[in-house]
Amino acid sequence: MKKNSLKKLLRRASFAALALFLGFTQNSCLQEQAPGNRYTFTGETIAEFLEGREETFSDFIYCLKQANVWGEMKTYGEYTCFAPTNDAFVLMFQQEKYAKDGITSVEQLTKEQCDTIAFTHLCNNAFYCTDLIDGALPYPNMLDRYLVYTTDSAVNEEGMYEVIYRINKDSRIIARDDTLQNGVMQIVDRVVSPSNRFLPDEIKNDPNLTLFYRILNATGIEDSLTAYLDPTYPRLPVDSTDARYSKVIYDTGMETDQIGIFPAQRKFMFTVFAVSDSVFEVALGKNKEDITLEDLEAYAKSIYDEAFPEDMDQYDGPDNYKNRKSPLNRFISYHILPVQLSYNNLTVSQDELKSNMTGWDFLDIEEFYETMMPHSIMRLSNPKTGGIYINRKGTVKNGGVSHKGVRVWTPNESVSTQDALNGWYHYVDEPVVYSKVVREEVLNTRMRIMCQSLSPDFINSGARGRFYKSSADAYTYGFLDGFCKNIHLSDASQMWVRYRNHTFSCFLGEEISILGQYDVTVKLPPVPTSGTYEIRMDYCSMASSTADRGVVQVYLREGEFGADEPCDIPINLVIPSTDPRVGGIPDSELEAAGGKDAIIANDKAMHNRGWMKGPASYSSNGTALRAQEDFVRKILSTRFMYSNQDYYLRIRLVDDLGKEFPVCPFNCIEIVPKSVYAGEIIPEDTY
Repeated sequence: MKKNSLKKLLRRASFAALALFLGFTQNSCLQEQAPGNRYTFTGETIAEFLEGREETFSDFIYCLKQANVWGEMKTYGEYTCFAPTNDAFVLMFQQEKYAKDGITSVEQLTKEQCDTIAFTHLCNNAFYCTDLIDGALPYPNMLDRYLVYTTDSAVNEEGMYEVIYRINKDSRIIARDDTLQNGVMQIVDRVVSPSNRFLPDEIKNDPNLTLFYRILNATGIEDSLTAYLDPTYPRLPVDSTDARYSKVIYDTGMETDQIGIFPAQRKFMFTVFAVSDSVFEVALGKNKEDITLEDLEAYAKSIYDEAFPEDMDQYDGPDNYKNRKSPLNRFISYHILPVQLSYNNLTVSQDELKSNMTGWDFLDIEEFYETMMPHSIMRLSNPKTGGIYINRKGTVKNGGVSHKGVRVWTPNESVSTQDALNGWYHYVDEPVVYSKVVREEVLNTRMRIMCQSLSPDFINSGARGRFYKSSADAYTYGFLDGFCKNIHLSDASQMWVRYRNHTFSCFLGEEISILGQYDVTVKLPPVPTSGTYEIRMDYCSMASSTADRGVVQVYLREGEFGADEPCDIPINLVIPSTDPRVGGIPDSELEAAGGKDAIIANDKAMHNRGWMKGPASYSSNGTALRAQEDFVRKILSTRFMYSNQDYYLRIRLVDDLGKEFPVCPFNCIEIVPKSVYAGEIIPEDTY
């Protein structure tokens, strides 16, 4: 039975038992003054629920029918319907954009407007308020936009505190969690109106961001944030872009008849960490009315002249604001990521993964992203103590926090939903800078870069971060060569971004499957400072003679047109960490034989051979990856790397070992400075 279905069955059973015990008749939750924490089940579909209360929902019903989704609301499925009442439509028609055109009823709306309203309020997944956390919903609505869920509290007429649930800040859920035959009903008091403006327009219209927008405009970065759809992306058959109807089936040998879909569109999306006027006032020591563009440039120079002394005084003044190396341009660009990330997707932080992190006390849940500032990287952390921080270092229980980092405001703290057609913006409590301290101290760390973060297209398409809950989620996203930034695929290569599953023997449940007679090149994220680094590849070997793996040769290239340099000998992706060629001995055996010293000695011996055990910071199926022989880390190269240079990894299949479906299981890349992997005072941790 599906997990979702089992959850519903238990809810229905518990509610039925409660009803019998109390002896009350079932009433619609529409009759409640405020939504209660209970579930009803009437046996109705969404369409039947709305039709049975037509006096309340006739306007919404009209929009659903005009959008041609009324039939779907009568049939099997798992939907969430955020149904606005007729009173909600009355409020909508009072808005200026409708009042100026004299629109006072749904019959005056265009087909396109009805489509937008209908698709905005419907999701193809069932969401219960009790299952949600503040932030974007886990899956987009039928308009392919993410709705934002927030909660707060207020004192009601009886003087009691009650929880208030909202969608996109303005729409309050006035009756919630009605379980229906084909989904969940949530009733809202406002029509949800998603923005159709680009990020610069949303920022320009935010009265708290006048100085931030001034920099966006002066540097020309504003123009870079108006992209949305790639007009060159090929039109694909509908059945290859929808998991419900996809005919794209592939095999990995161990897993057969896997459903694969391709993104229907290629989107350019962004995340902006916006500095409010009040934060600038503190940073510059002036009132915002007195802060000039020259003041802002001087502030940027105080940071970037020290971080990049080779460019000092070369790009001063307004004539150079659009130069990518000018301090003001660097300042604003470092606040922008070329990916769409809602607050709760800034790091891999689903509850399912948090509960399986074995070392959260010693390691923040982290992601590393390349920013819009050329050759720069940002560290985003979710510490166990809560919150999301930019460029934070250290944990409370592992030597203390040496750098607090910049805190990202939560959705509840923000005054608006801050989403735009092509991304999100989030308030931060201080400017985000790529300073000398950040580069040399905060980012002097082992960067574990998840494979699904290596290309913005993995994130912007919705391929990354889908969590496996039932068989309905077990499909993957495929990508076409030329339409996946930072990745090049040969004609014989396939690349599939897997759903996230904490039973996988891979860090944080992520994996990309590279299939076929593959030859794939991946651009690596930049290093923060020039120096010697160790580059590693983490993967699941399956450790079985039947494993669908092959032998690969990995190359490292400096610069786009540099020569491919082989990284050691070819790697047999089947052999486990306990293979004599790797030399791993389980910690439990070493502990019994020689204690901690024996474990350290074995780690050193493996490292000398070019291998490492898995990290202790994550477990699958209840066992830490470090203790699982089929999770291995291969040291690909140790070399000097320049902070202003691009580097590429090429992974080429050289022997399919007779497998019909050879696959490279790509989990993550580690880029580790010498100060960490060869630390004399503090050795690299096992996490």
